[in-house]
Amino acid sequence: MSQEKTSVPGMENSYYANKKNNMYSRTTTPDMGSRGTMVPGMEEVAPNVGRHESSAKGGAPVVGFLYSISRQGIGEYWPLHIGSNKIGRSGNCDICLKEGTVSDIHAELNIKQMKTTHKILASIKDIGSKNGIFVNEEELDYSAHECFNNDLITIGLNYRLLLILIDTQALGLTVSENFIPIEEEEDVDFPFAAPKGTGGSFNPYDHNNRPMNNGTVAMDGVQGTEPGGTKFM
Repeated sequence: MSQEKTSVPGMENSYYANKKNNMYSRTTTPDMGSRGTMVPGMEEVAPNVGRHESSAKGGAPVVGFLYSISRQGIGEYWPLHIGSNKIGRSGNCDICLKEGTVSDIHAELNIKQMKTTHKILASIKDIGSKNGIFVNEEELDYSAHECFNNDLITIGLNYRLLLILIDTQALGLTVSENFIPIEEEEDVDFPFAAPKGTGGSFNPYDHNNRPMNNGTVAMDGVQGTEPGGTKFM
């Protein structure tokens, strides 16, 4: 398998990782178009749920996730970034929810990290939806509502999302000083030598290199015996 493509069971027809793509970055857009991170089985979209394109935004730090099983039970999740996270049915939203009761631009989830305490603060606001927002079964008006870790946010009538905020300082998560990055391996050419005097390289699996007389060819490219010329010990 090429190093350019990485697959996980259930993901063969969905998103192929590329060293130029980063599914957590707002500067790239996966083939599926969703802001959600792909998990096995998610390429099998629910009835009447189409695949969609999404916007690309600047690379703010990931400080949490929204998780849901509302679509079909197998689970999907979206990274949350410092700053504004637009939620809606439109492909231009950071969190695109393709569901009939979700408005094109439904809500805005704002996340801020305090400079002094490093505490993560979050609030959600209805920005003109038709079917509203609920947080832990409480219906919201058009005012900003403070959110906390493990809140259940309902967008429209059917999309229920678990809010996960990550306080790296409280959890003791830090950048490793001795982190050793591993560069991607390049595709390796066939390690076969060309026949003497021919130059270049030899690939025994290339049909274009088959001998014209159909004789056997050794793995190093040297012409072998004629057909039927096999000798026994």
